[in-house]
Amino acid sequence: MKNKYLALTLASALLFNTAVLPVFAAETPTVRGEIQSIAKPLPLSEEVIPAQIEKELKEEIKKVYGEERVEEIYSHIFQIALKAKKQRPEALKRDDLNRPSDWFKDEIIYMFYADQFGVYTTGKANTFKDTVAMLDYLKTLGVTTLYILPFADSPMADAGFDVKDPRNVRNDLGGMKEFQEFITAARNKGFKIKADLVLNHFSDQHEWFQKALKGDTEKLDYFVTREEMPEFTKYQDEKLGTVVEYKEPTGEISKRRLIFPEQTDSHYRKVTINNKDYYLYHTFYPFQLDINWENPEVLYYNLETIAYWANLGVDIFRMDAIPYLIKDKGTNAENQPKTHSIITILSDFLQATAPRSVIQAEACQMPNKILPYFGKERTYKEEILGEEKEITRTSEVQIAYHFPYMPAIWASLITEDNKYFWQAHRQTPDIPDSASWAIFLRVHDELTLEMCNKKIREIIYENLEPKGAEFRKGFGVSGRMANFLDNNPDRIGMAFSILMSMPGVPIIYYGDEIGIQNNFYNAKKFARLRELKQRNSSKNKAKMLSYFDSRDINRGAVSKRALYTATKDNRIFKKVQKLIRVRKQNPVLSRGEFSPLKTKHKEVFSYTRTLGEEKVLIINNLSNKRVYSEIDLPASTIWKADKEVMLQDLLTNKKIKVHVSITNKKVSLRLKPYDTLWLKIESKPST
Repeated sequence: MKNKYLALTLASALLFNTAVLPVFAAETPTVRGEIQSIAKPLPLSEEVIPAQIEKELKEEIKKVYGEERVEEIYSHIFQIALKAKKQRPEALKRDDLNRPSDWFKDEIIYMFYADQFGVYTTGKANTFKDTVAMLDYLKTLGVTTLYILPFADSPMADAGFDVKDPRNVRNDLGGMKEFQEFITAARNKGFKIKADLVLNHFSDQHEWFQKALKGDTEKLDYFVTREEMPEFTKYQDEKLGTVVEYKEPTGEISKRRLIFPEQTDSHYRKVTINNKDYYLYHTFYPFQLDINWENPEVLYYNLETIAYWANLGVDIFRMDAIPYLIKDKGTNAENQPKTHSIITILSDFLQATAPRSVIQAEACQMPNKILPYFGKERTYKEEILGEEKEITRTSEVQIAYHFPYMPAIWASLITEDNKYFWQAHRQTPDIPDSASWAIFLRVHDELTLEMCNKKIREIIYENLEPKGAEFRKGFGVSGRMANFLDNNPDRIGMAFSILMSMPGVPIIYYGDEIGIQNNFYNAKKFARLRELKQRNSSKNKAKMLSYFDSRDINRGAVSKRALYTATKDNRIFKKVQKLIRVRKQNPVLSRGEFSPLKTKHKEVFSYTRTLGEEKVLIINNLSNKRVYSEIDLPASTIWKADKEVMLQDLLTNKKIKVHVSITNKKVSLRLKPYDTLWLKIESKPST
């Protein structure tokens, strides 16, 4: 195992033209007395972990592992950090020094499966070598960060989120060699890289579980394991879906959501080792076993994994399913205080060892429950390449998905009524200045209805399920964006206008920018493969109740020819390309203050973005009809008289005639069906 990671690090060193240094082992030995505690403060030039972060780290270690183990565990983290910083390539250190703390706010993210994006030969999946050939297309589109959906070594029972080896790349994608060549090519073209870090669970093919099955029962402590199956009952909840109540030996009741009731009937998988039964916890599927974060060995292993990928050039870590890290008995196993402590430890470690990199939370929760995942904002100093840098960052994650925005936007698109979005917006708390939401219209997952009220659920399910497929008994809808919008280029372009002008980091799902359709063939194919894998299940194999996953219809191959052809004549592509270009040219659209505007017509979705003296008026016509719209004037706009004025549309560079009424504090203009206007507002507009 060590030889494998040595080879990987040699390749990494060659990639970044840096010296070869000791590598992280696959498993970290248990801390003994050999690691010395760092007791006294060091000069800034000698600090491995900045003093402010050190203090924070120790506080969070205490909350999870107890006061008596603080120095022991901190010392081990210190040694991992020291090794990571010694191994860090010079090119990445220069980025650490030169990037602003909040660089990610200006990014436009493109997410894709490496094997399915830009497929050259029908029926033959891509490798990372093929992805290199798609970089020119992505450059033409204008996106800035490439989010490669799970590519770590995996048996692919859950689209790669069932990780077998978190420090290796799947062979069918070309392995580590091709991945590194892709990273080099992408960086040379100015792209940043986003990758998944799956921290809640590992595949049952991971070496820990495989060793346990062979009799090494100490490895069971790396998972959430119990020796007796608790009594449980199940019931249906209107908001939560299937709920399982576990009666603990203490009498406590643990009420847990069963995320996939179609695939499993409880959160526990029975395994028999050395003629003894054990029960291993899984939040999602029986083949994805939750790891035990209260075992320090699990912490060390994952810190080394983070350092490994950060030193290969990963800029954004999407941390999958992070609300579920801790499963305290008598709780719902979501959003536990110790979970926040674990995330703070991971974030502090990353900030100390790879300040250019940030963390994005995948927490499918309401915004008020996501807010604590940002942590607190603080400024600290770090010495990089002999220079002192001041960094302002949040203590947990820096980016988080805003899940309720997605269904709210879709409800407004379907009903042609802006009120559904504004309802979701009013429930959105302010977040730290140095942090950002991530926003999207479609992704690899379902269009989730978990954070919706009953009305929005009904609207989306009744209107979109016939155009896609049901997910989890009414708790989501799967399908492609184009299908949901009736393959209408103008309507799709208008939806992208909303995405690109809203506050937050926009994410484009591969193929949506050219109007790719649902892929039912893909869903059926993967269902058959899952069934074949489980036909010969032994007593210790994971059992699933169903093999069909509706999300597979919005996955599947998108051809290289279709994508490159779209750059010439696809209306949707041209619209998205223009929206991206204008957003990049105008920082007010990525960093400006967001202010809703009232309109006379519910079909008109309007707001302003303001940054200093710059102000842009965004107007989207949600309907397929012409509208003469009246919009309340932005409060800070200074126009001296009632008159008609010409405002510049940033998307077309044309002048748009509007009527301004200072008396009624309104601006009026004519809108075409599915019209999108990004109007630059001046203090003295031209006549």
